[in-house]
Amino acid sequence: MRPVKLVVGLVIGVILLALVIVVILGPTSDDRCLPDGGITGGGGVPAGELSLPVAEGDYVVSSTYKSADRPDHRGIDLAAPDGTPMYAMAGGVVTAAGPASGFGNWIIIDHTIDGKPYSTVYGHMWDDGVAVQVGDTVTAGQHIGKVGNNGQSTGAHLHFEVWEGGRLAGGGETDPQPWLDRAVNPGSGGSEPDDQDSSRTPAPSSPKRPAPPSGGELPDSDKIQSKENLQVDSIRVARAVAQRFPSVQTIGGWRPVDAYPDHPSGRAVDIMIPDYESGEGRELGNRIKNYLLTHREFFHLEYMIWRQMYIPAEGQPNQMPDRGTPTENHFDHVHVTVVGGGKPTDDQRYGSAPTDGADDSSETSGAAGGEDCAPDFGHRSLNTGEIPEELRRWIDLGGQVCREVDSPLLAGLLYHESVGFQATAVSPAGAQGYGQFMPGTWASKGAKVDDNGQVAGPPGSGSPSDPADATMAAARYLCEIAEGQREGIASGQLSGDPQALMLAGYNAGPGAVQQYGGVPPYAETQKYVVIVPQEAERFGRA
Repeated sequence: MRPVKLVVGLVIGVILLALVIVVILGPTSDDRCLPDGGITGGGGVPAGELSLPVAEGDYVVSSTYKSADRPDHRGIDLAAPDGTPMYAMAGGVVTAAGPASGFGNWIIIDHTIDGKPYSTVYGHMWDDGVAVQVGDTVTAGQHIGKVGNNGQSTGAHLHFEVWEGGRLAGGGETDPQPWLDRAVNPGSGGSEPDDQDSSRTPAPSSPKRPAPPSGGELPDSDKIQSKENLQVDSIRVARAVAQRFPSVQTIGGWRPVDAYPDHPSGRAVDIMIPDYESGEGRELGNRIKNYLLTHREFFHLEYMIWRQMYIPAEGQPNQMPDRGTPTENHFDHVHVTVVGGGKPTDDQRYGSAPTDGADDSSETSGAAGGEDCAPDFGHRSLNTGEIPEELRRWIDLGGQVCREVDSPLLAGLLYHESVGFQATAVSPAGAQGYGQFMPGTWASKGAKVDDNGQVAGPPGSGSPSDPADATMAAARYLCEIAEGQREGIASGQLSGDPQALMLAGYNAGPGAVQQYGGVPPYAETQKYVVIVPQEAERFGRA
């Protein structure tokens, strides 16, 4: 379709290596905030403290943040012997864990610290040096991996970064040294397990109930509706949420008839989120979700549903089909189903709302934690009327990969590229499929994906004519281009609208955008950056 794409397809790998662009390997939807396997605290630090990522005395600083000889160095290098334990600086949720360009392997943990979103980044681990998974909830001072010498590394060390606003949410890096100066030694708040495997607590094999924490009995609340027929575990959840999150005004309880037995059996509550469409509403729902997941054993949690995601207490979350309304899709409330526990006795006691300091996420806590792992990027809703059924779910998922790409923009790009969503479209230059990938570009950017849109095959696997593979590849590539342009936009090296620059990179190649310091003066590209947003408007729901 475009001769320039053929050239881009041949040289794109070299260009991206030169730019050291980090490949985002999966979508950043709500499921990134969900634990899988129940990570628990390891070494630990006193409540409210930050932890050194490598124990004091085990490392030396081998390269500082943006030093004179490395002005583009976004982090600080802590040289340590290969295999030295690494620890989470603060409580949070793992949003990336695995291969990443230049890093070998990396781990990203999202936090809320002093009321603001941050990410910490840990790089250069070997494959067996990553001890956490995406979605794991971790605590400050917890063992998360081992120092390695993988990727663009000339010696065993931990490359450590701190990002204000979130690493995958468009934030900016900051000097990690003040954070290290503020941190305490891991293990100062507890004992570290002997190895990484012991930091993963197995799922309980029976509904054994832990003793409730001390600190006072959970009070009843008039916010809980229809509580007469609720079982013990449901009442415990409702009372704890009412106490810990004062802005919640209504918690739905028992109802006699429902499509599923959870509410009629008294095992479920619906936590209604005030102003759920706002950023504050989404943050509140995420905090409640994270709080209940962190303490799922105490609450005897079975699963939750929040913002169209089915979230089991153990295992991977799944996106649910679109049911049509905000209530049916659980955008205006967090649904919580518990084991049950039977009807309360006359002298029933519920314990106190759990809190563990470092990862406490209530509205009243100022400690590290309370992670909002689904930042509000102001994305438009998707109008699916003109989109083929086989593409709708994937366009929706693709619109969650990064802040620069929402679902309508992705739909507009695919519609324009494939001349009306034609799976078998082939351009005169040889570009193929929905996203019009040149064979060379697909070989490096394409990949087969699983049912959740995660990469499930090697580079070049899958098909540019497959709805899932093609859509997610286009989303990842757009986000990769945007990621590589952020620094140039911030420094003034690149000028122009960021969205137009990203689209120009997709059309003409990111190298051409770098060469011209903006949208290249190619007639086709100049038209492309105008037409695709116009096409996107038809797929955006007001």
